[in-house]
Amino acid sequence: MTLSLSTIICTKDRPDDLNQCLNSILKGDRLPNEIIIIDDGYIDIDNIQKIITNYDINFFYQRKSPPNVNVSRNLGISIASGDILSFLDDDVVLDQNYYDRVMKAFEQDSSQCIAGITGAIKVYTHPVKRTFLRFFGLESRQPGKVQACGAVTLVRAGEIDQPVRVEWLSGCNMNFRRWVFESYRFDEQDSGYILGDDRDFTYPIGQNHTLIALPDATLIHKKSSVSRDSAKNLGRMEIFHLGRFFLAHRSQNPINWIALCWAFIGIILKNFLTLLNPNKRSISMQQLAGNIEGFQQFIALMKKKYDKTS
Repeated sequence: MTLSLSTIICTKDRPDDLNQCLNSILKGDRLPNEIIIIDDGYIDIDNIQKIITNYDINFFYQRKSPPNVNVSRNLGISIASGDILSFLDDDVVLDQNYYDRVMKAFEQDSSQCIAGITGAIKVYTHPVKRTFLRFFGLESRQPGKVQACGAVTLVRAGEIDQPVRVEWLSGCNMNFRRWVFESYRFDEQDSGYILGDDRDFTYPIGQNHTLIALPDATLIHKKSSVSRDSAKNLGRMEIFHLGRFFLAHRSQNPINWIALCWAFIGIILKNFLTLLNPNKRSISMQQLAGNIEGFQQFIALMKKKYDKTS
C-alpha cells in the first residue's frame, strides 16, 4: 500500500537554512506529495516556489504572526492532505534515503500499529558532557528515553542498529499517521520558540501508541544560531518547562521528585561551569539568571497545582 506524504516546515528568518533543508528533501530517493511552509518571519518565497514547481509536488505557503511554532504546526495540520504528516525544523538536512526509509516503515506496518517515526540524528556530544548529563539524570544510555525527571535522550546515528521503540520523538524530525491528529494537537499556550515542545506533544502519544526510531533514516540538525531566543529565556525554559512537564507526567511517583531536584542542580551547575569559559561567560550569566526566573515560575505553578488539589 502506497501512502501519501505531507512535509510541514515551520520557519522564521532563516532563508539559507530553509533552502538547504528543501534541497536535501528534493534530492531524496522519495519525494513528499506536498510541501507546506508556515512562515513566522519574512522570506522571499518566489525562488523557492520556482524550484519546487520543477517537481511533481504540491506547494503551499502561509505567512502568519505572531511567532508561535505550535500554532504554525497546527496550521500546517489543517492544510495537509497526506496519509503521513512529517514535521521538519528548517535547519535540518536529510540524508538521501530518509523519506524512503520512513515511508517504507509505515507502509509495511499493515496493522497501522506505528503512530509515529523519527530518524537518527548525526550529532557528536563530548563523552565528558554526556557523563555529566547522565550523572544528573539529564540523559539516559537508552536512546529515545524520557527520564524520571522528564529530561529526554536523543536518538543518535550509530547508537541503534535496528528499529527501536522510543518514548518521544525529536521535534526536528517527527512523522505521524494522519489519525494521530484526530486526538492530539500541539499546545499553543506558549509563544515563539518553545523548549521541550516536542517532548510535551509526543510523550502522551507514546504512552498510548507505538513510536519508533529508525537507524537508517538519518539527518543532520544544524541548530542554526539565527532567530534563537535570548540566553536568559532559554535558561528560564530549561528549568520551568522541565518542571511543568514533570508536574503533568512524572510527579505521581515520590522518588521522581528526588530525580527532578537532582536534575535542577545539574542544569544550574552546567551553566555555572560555563562561566569558566571567557567566551561564554556573558551567555552563562544570562542563562543562570533565567534559571532563577524559571525556578520561581515553577514554584508558582506547583503552588497553583497543589492548592487546587488540596
